[in-house]
Amino acid sequence: MSLVMKKNINLGIVGCSVLASGLAQSEQVLSLHYMDYKEDDQRINVGDTSLGLKLDLGVDYSLDLSLGYDSVTGASPAWQIDPGANSPGLEAGQALTNQTLLGYSYDVSRYHIRRVDLIDSRKSLTGALTVRDRYRNEWTYGLSHSKENDYESNSVSASYLLYLDKFKNRSLNIGLAYLDDKTLVFGSGYQTRTEESVNSFNFEAGFTQVISPKSTFDIKLFANRDSGYLSNHYLTVLRQIDVDNSNSIEDDEYFLAADSRPDVRSGAGTKMSLAYQPWHWFTGQASYRYYSDDWEITSHTFASSLNFEVTKGLFIKPEFTYYQQSAATFYLNPNDNKTDKPVVSFAATGFASNDVRLGDFNATTLALTLNYKLTKHWQIDLSANRYEQSNEFAATWAVLGINYHF
Repeated sequence: MSLVMKKNINLGIVGCSVLASGLAQSEQVLSLHYMDYKEDDQRINVGDTSLGLKLDLGVDYSLDLSLGYDSVTGASPAWQIDPGANSPGLEAGQALTNQTLLGYSYDVSRYHIRRVDLIDSRKSLTGALTVRDRYRNEWTYGLSHSKENDYESNSVSASYLLYLDKFKNRSLNIGLAYLDDKTLVFGSGYQTRTEESVNSFNFEAGFTQVISPKSTFDIKLFANRDSGYLSNHYLTVLRQIDVDNSNSIEDDEYFLAADSRPDVRSGAGTKMSLAYQPWHWFTGQASYRYYSDDWEITSHTFASSLNFEVTKGLFIKPEFTYYQQSAATFYLNPNDNKTDKPVVSFAATGFASNDVRLGDFNATTLALTLNYKLTKHWQIDLSANRYEQSNEFAATWAVLGINYHF
């Protein structure tokens, strides 16, 4: 499945960027952005349009609203049985496992990773209200809703920004977010579809310190807990099932099965970042993020960016991100040729996934963003991005936006 498909959009902790909150200026902004996303090898294409409105309702209240529409087309790779190769016998295998089996062929050579055509769309609505007290501390409350053909997501969030000194050189931010999602899941043999729940709870605490008039340091601690149906029902795996009880797996004892993951995932991590502005026209930022969860995925993210004001009103921002992660305990690379089996496959029971996002890989992202203030009221944004993983996945996307300040 694509990196952007079946996306569970988590707004995160609305307003948890302490640095951004502390430096924000009062203004009203109406914005329209369009993203064009394409994966290499003629896989998934996404067109994402969003309309945003930011309103300052006096000095004590701010309102952020956003409407979004995504269209998705293309094909995503998954294990499939060659056309016309389905055979009876699925029931025999299903009787020997508690995992969902989706298809069966007597000939293991009929199983291949093929692209599965996909057309989908997503509509979303988000909103956040910020309330400031007499000391300019901030409460931010957020709501979001999104709907796809087979996935619905609803979330609520709240955060509190507390300035620890009268000069606002030091601040603390604490935030919570909860998602309540529903997804349609295929049953045995693709014969049925049932609605399953997915719940997510996120916590974040951040501390920001202004080190000098030219630099700021920020550190965050975060934790998440997901529960419910965490598998991807569009992905498939192959399972070995000893139907004849011979203590060996023959070529006619492989079954097409559903992706299967634990129904709980708990993780935590930290992120540290430093911003430095030696001159008014130049700003540099660097950050490091560490994450670990009980699926035994551990990741490290290094990011850096520079922001230049090339000429009055024109800003250029190059960015570089390096990401590395270890694999989940139940992941196998479907293209691994080192096995002595005819195909990469799993046991009859237990968790199993060939999702490359759960594998052991490293990735780089290169981005270049241009912001140009055309007039007092109008500003345009343009960004180009390139993402590459070491497991041969890559994607390119561009974003064009126009903002009206009033």
